[in-house]
Amino acid sequence: MPKILVTEFVSSTSPRDEDSIRAYWELVLEGFSMAYTAAKVLKDTGAEVHLTLSYMFKNMKLPFRTVIIGKKKNYFDVLEKIETLYDYVLLIAPPRELIKASKIVKDKILGPTHDCILTFSNKKSTYKFLEEHSIEVPRTKYLRKGGTLEEESIPHPVVVKPVDMAGGAGITLVKTADNLEYALNRAWDNTFSEEIAIQEFLIGVHASISVISDGSNVYFISNNIQLIEVGSKGELKYYGGITPLRNSEMLEKSLSVIDKILKGCNCLRGYFGLDIVWVGWRPYVVEVNPRLTTSFIGLAEVLGEDLGRLILYSVGEEKFYRKTRFNFKKYSYYVILDKTVKALRHERILQPGKSRRSIVVGVAKSIGDAFLRVRELKSSNMA
Repeated sequence: MPKILVTEFVSSTSPRDEDSIRAYWELVLEGFSMAYTAAKVLKDTGAEVHLTLSYMFKNMKLPFRTVIIGKKKNYFDVLEKIETLYDYVLLIAPPRELIKASKIVKDKILGPTHDCILTFSNKKSTYKFLEEHSIEVPRTKYLRKGGTLEEESIPHPVVVKPVDMAGGAGITLVKTADNLEYALNRAWDNTFSEEIAIQEFLIGVHASISVISDGSNVYFISNNIQLIEVGSKGELKYYGGITPLRNSEMLEKSLSVIDKILKGCNCLRGYFGLDIVWVGWRPYVVEVNPRLTTSFIGLAEVLGEDLGRLILYSVGEEKFYRKTRFNFKKYSYYVILDKTVKALRHERILQPGKSRRSIVVGVAKSIGDAFLRVRELKSSNMA
């Protein structure tokens, strides 16, 4: 059986100082939850799985072995030292750190290759690739530091975002010019790049596509619903999802998009995700994520070890073969909350360490039941 290291950057690093410990626990939720879920489904296949964690987690009891990274240790130095002990390394990290970690791990990555990560960790290079392969993307302009927006503007409403970050970091919806300065400053505060993106706001269904591939063939695909809310100043916040989104026309169009991507880039192996806005029945790709996404948490709830088996098969582990596509019968939901709530009997709560935030994960018989439970959880979060 293969020996696998699952490593997530944020939960494997330490708070800067004593004053930032509380903020640290609020920050690690999503990353830790993805890493924990990945480690569990891979372990359930029979593989030997180890998980890296910061010394802050040293007293946490987990169903697999952990590699504790000490208080004064550098994450990348530790990764370079231990990656030789494993057959595969599954990396989860923000784009900048993912690039660096993938360069260390090289061909042991249990997922997209370093070259793919380089391309898809920047929105500008991502959109260039997608457009070259006849895939629709939102109309986007780029503003360089010191540049003037008048030369590169798109009519409101627009979305202002960093080109080099993942998730909702620094992303703001601007409906009127009054909020533009705030959005620009927020994007600049959340980027390492010399430019940011100003993008048309698409009105449609915000969704995602989860894919497992060997770089040429698709072994698994799922369309998922993304749950997004808008803050008082236009801050876009992702708070969960429902999977799968069953629709035959949507499935065929999703497969067409994935086929075009794989023909142009055969290094997208293992699990990767796309953020999509469906405008009518036309898919616009907003992001390509060359790593695990939070939808993985929901998928694992209904597929369990089969998700791990598919990932291992996609990188050449033939004994784990199982081809599946939309053959799961229930729906899963996961909701990211700012506090702990009472879960139902069939639900799980992911809440690392001293975090006040939590993720509730559950399964429903119908998509309607899933939406109702999401609404209940969201209401309890606001109470």
